[in-house]
Amino acid sequence: MAITLRKQGHTYKEILAVVPVAKSSLSLWLKDLPLTKAEKNILKHRTDSNISRGRIKAAAVNHLNRLKREREKIPAIKETFRINIKEPLFQLGIGLYWAEGAKNSGGVMFTNSDSGMVNVMLLWFETYAHIPRTELRYRLYIHKPYAHQNCEAWWAKQLQVSLSNFTPTSYKPTNLGVKKRENYMGCLRVEVPKSGDLLFKLKIWTKQLVEYHVKE
Repeated sequence: MAITLRKQGHTYKEILAVVPVAKSSLSLWLKDLPLTKAEKNILKHRTDSNISRGRIKAAAVNHLNRLKREREKIPAIKETFRINIKEPLFQLGIGLYWAEGAKNSGGVMFTNSDSGMVNVMLLWFETYAHIPRTELRYRLYIHKPYAHQNCEAWWAKQLQVSLSNFTPTSYKPTNLGVKKRENYMGCLRVEVPKSGDLLFKLKIWTKQLVEYHVKE
């Protein structure tokens, strides 16, 4: 029976469910069992399928657990909103992120070309997320004709951060050989490391902000 099942492509686990012996005994019986190429292919396919099903099940469990953890955090997140809603900076930061922040990146990322706006967002991170600007990562996106202007240093000075916080600049393709906007210093992306929880808070706070101002 065990040999027949093995040749049909069944795994040891499936065979043991039918043949009640110790796994060590089953291994001894089947370790030298010759299999045709077709039988090996069937066995490999079934094994791979079992692994895939296992991974899918594990992913589903992890997803449900994450949703459960998020639901448990919502009351505290809403309470923080209630405490801070009268503060202009709290509202402004949520609104700025709603307009210019990444929503589906898995973490918090804010991109803009206005240094004043970026500075306000950094102040919001420091005040309400308790994350110093020195712990954030920055990346400049700019066209090649501006490369010689050392725009990274300009941004670092405006934001009062070190150039060591900057990742390599991304140069955007362009057909222009000269600068079109003399004072343009590129778009800066601010990334908050390991910020999945903060992104979830921002999504909840954005909904609450709308409800706070839009009375139906």
